[in-house]
Amino acid sequence: MSIKTSSDKLPWLFLFIFLIVLGAVSAVLLGNKFNEDMKLARTSAAQQLQLITSVLSSELERGNYQNISALFNQWAKANDNIVQLQLVSANGFQIASYTRPTAGNHLLDLDAPISYSYREEATFHLRVNMDPAYQRQARFAAQFTGMFLAFAILTALILHFAIRSKLESAKARRISRLYNALSEINQAIVRMETEDHLFPLVCRCAVKFGGMSMAWVGQIDEKSKLLLPVASYGSGLDYLDGLTVSSLADVPEGRGPSGIAFRENRPVIVNNYATSPFTAPWKSRVAANDWQSTATFPIARGGRPFAVLTVYHPEIDAFDQEAIALLDEMSRDISFSLDNFDREVQRKAAEKSLQMAASIYENSSEGMMITDADNLIMAVNPAFTRITGYALEEAIGKNPSLLKSGRHDHEFYQAMWSEIAETGKWTGEIWDRRKDGEVYPKWLTINTILNEAGAVHHRIALFTDISQKKQTEELIWQQANFDHLTGLPNWRMFHNRLEQEIKKSRRTGLPLAVMFLDLDHFKEVNDTLGHAKGDMLLNEAARRLVGCVRDSDTVARFGGDEFVLILGELGDPDNVERINECILQNLSAPFELGNESVYISVSIGVTIYPADATEIEELLRNADQAMYAAKNAGRNRYSYYTQAMQLVAQNRMSLSNDLHHALAEKQFWLAYQPIVELETGSIHKIEALIRWQHPKRGVVSPAEFIPIAEQTGMITKIGDWVFRQAAQQVKQWQHLYGKDIQISINKSPVQFRSDDNVHSTWFEYLKELDLPGSSIVVEITEGLLMEAKDGIVNKLLAFRDNGIQVALDDFGTGYSSLSYLKKFDIDYIKIDQSFVRNLAPDSSDLALCEAMVMMAHKLGIKVIAEGVETQEQCDLLIAAGCDYGQGYLFSKPLSSQDFESFLNRS
Repeated sequence: MSIKTSSDKLPWLFLFIFLIVLGAVSAVLLGNKFNEDMKLARTSAAQQLQLITSVLSSELERGNYQNISALFNQWAKANDNIVQLQLVSANGFQIASYTRPTAGNHLLDLDAPISYSYREEATFHLRVNMDPAYQRQARFAAQFTGMFLAFAILTALILHFAIRSKLESAKARRISRLYNALSEINQAIVRMETEDHLFPLVCRCAVKFGGMSMAWVGQIDEKSKLLLPVASYGSGLDYLDGLTVSSLADVPEGRGPSGIAFRENRPVIVNNYATSPFTAPWKSRVAANDWQSTATFPIARGGRPFAVLTVYHPEIDAFDQEAIALLDEMSRDISFSLDNFDREVQRKAAEKSLQMAASIYENSSEGMMITDADNLIMAVNPAFTRITGYALEEAIGKNPSLLKSGRHDHEFYQAMWSEIAETGKWTGEIWDRRKDGEVYPKWLTINTILNEAGAVHHRIALFTDISQKKQTEELIWQQANFDHLTGLPNWRMFHNRLEQEIKKSRRTGLPLAVMFLDLDHFKEVNDTLGHAKGDMLLNEAARRLVGCVRDSDTVARFGGDEFVLILGELGDPDNVERINECILQNLSAPFELGNESVYISVSIGVTIYPADATEIEELLRNADQAMYAAKNAGRNRYSYYTQAMQLVAQNRMSLSNDLHHALAEKQFWLAYQPIVELETGSIHKIEALIRWQHPKRGVVSPAEFIPIAEQTGMITKIGDWVFRQAAQQVKQWQHLYGKDIQISINKSPVQFRSDDNVHSTWFEYLKELDLPGSSIVVEITEGLLMEAKDGIVNKLLAFRDNGIQVALDDFGTGYSSLSYLKKFDIDYIKIDQSFVRNLAPDSSDLALCEAMVMMAHKLGIKVIAEGVETQEQCDLLIAAGCDYGQGYLFSKPLSSQDFESFLNRS
């Protein structure tokens, strides 16, 4: 920015006034002459307008419209000054028009109304070129002005040559001083070792050698955003006391030369301080020092604004282009010097850092490995060799995979490299192999170094052998959580596992058992044979206990001869019974303790979560009390905290005995429930459901006796009876209601797993009845498919080969695979009632049902929904595309006689 006013001396002022007066007189004379010429030209144009208007009026009266256009052309040819002729009717219709292709620069527009015929009107427009009149005037003005300018130039030249010598001499002195200042600064910069004296030196040289009155350097205060003086030199330094100069544009003190120069990173020149609007906030302070010009230059550091250099001069227009260029070069030299100081500091820091890095690299206890962009080893440190066993020359040029232990799979390394590719780094525990073959754990950190193009330049791997740490951690964890004698979980680990099993039980709804065990007569063994033999017995007892439970169960030792067991996910209550019997039997066997054979027994207390208690302490207390009850009852036995499990066990034993008589005494009967075609409401499918009419208990639920029948093996005979009864019934109903009646029976997984060949007799029985296999549907569970053993597969395929269809019961509650559905050619899936029960629009259950239906139909499988109880459920299933429905909405299970009545009504 350059803000300048004239600095002419008195002779120039007198010349200027004289020329102004002379010019004013000349302008008046020229103006009068111009006005007279223009008046004559307008008068001539008006006469033309009047003449043409009269002719046009006559032509319009006669209606010679075509003649008007010819007249327009004649008049235009005869008069070069005519630019445009236009005749327009009152309603805007253009009657005739002429426009000269080239118009002049000075045009005169004239309009005249024309009345003709009866109340007809038109408007005539004439445009005349006034250039000839202007040109005459211009020629006169040019002659007059030439004489005036010749006089003025001659006078100015005389005055100019008179003062030129003085001005050039003053400018030469200023420029010479600035060159001296620049030279002094550059020489000092070369010798300067620190930047502390740089700004004071610059200010001193600008005043002493550059001819400035005062110079100061300001730097930004980040908190206040003010430019504060950090160095100054010259006269009037009290001007800087309390000076407010801001770097912000939204305050007056920030819109001055220094603020603009800092903010916009460019020089700002004010060649007349008194008249410049940019210096308003400081004019009163400057007046006392008689400074007339000021210039501010930005000083950058690292390419960013760092400071400003402001100088003041006693003369107006002190800063011409040459002076500005020299001062700007001075500011750039200062910036260059600052950057050099920074580069030197960075160089020394980098050198120190490299020395430190080299020392760390050589002496670090951490192994270090550097690879190139192709993942080949470039360098390793001594710690690498010490940990891995590979010397430098053995590792260079090799892929780091030479350290792989084989413990990690492909997915592990894929995930690791995926993270490195995404983030440039990876940190974690990894197992590697030393040169001698030993596999060891290490903590590894990998960092990627990129080149300027953003591609991988090399990678740095740092690792620590954590073998000792892992061993220590493992030992500490083992000691904290396991019994040191038997290796079984201790109280702490038992407590944690019981917490987890309780949480799991809450999720699954399956109960769990806690068993408290105390070895009978163990004290006598310790007292008679010694503690060493006692410890041997405890170890063997622990081994036998572990052999009685599942891998998922927990056997813990609390101390002494007390053991505690957790039996989780008790889907079958008999599991507790079996484990109790196993423990009693295994611990009753003799213990060989060196040359001694010892016999002991065990007392067991059992409590059930959540039936007996829900808190850990309560469960342990209950089990402990039950264990003492077993001891008090004579030892070598088990006891339940409550009668719940004992009653169940007794009930199951009683039912098991009664089952053996039920078939012979014809206590079983079949109930029938319709399977309705949802779209039409027709019934062609029926499910046969077994019922047990116990002579004393009444109706016994299948949920009670089927598991007992499966465990005792009675399920095979019962299943055979169900099949034959159902086959006879469907044969009868087909005779009454049509051949398309089909009946479903449930077949237990135990029947499939058994080695008997009962199912083959079914096919013969169907032939005896002359009943096609398609009349029968066998319902199986999802879990059976997943076993897929040869015997099971063969039986399923035999059903298919004999025309018997297969339905997958309770679909959605197990783990069936789509591949198994296709492999075994499943005909129907039955959506479990747990999905149907809460069916509602936009519900997750509805979405699941829709998905099951769509999936089944894609596989060519029909869908039956179980547990349909409301019309809304039925409507939603129809909308979902479900084929069949079964449930109390249509009918509860009925006896054969009642079912026939139901069919007759339907």
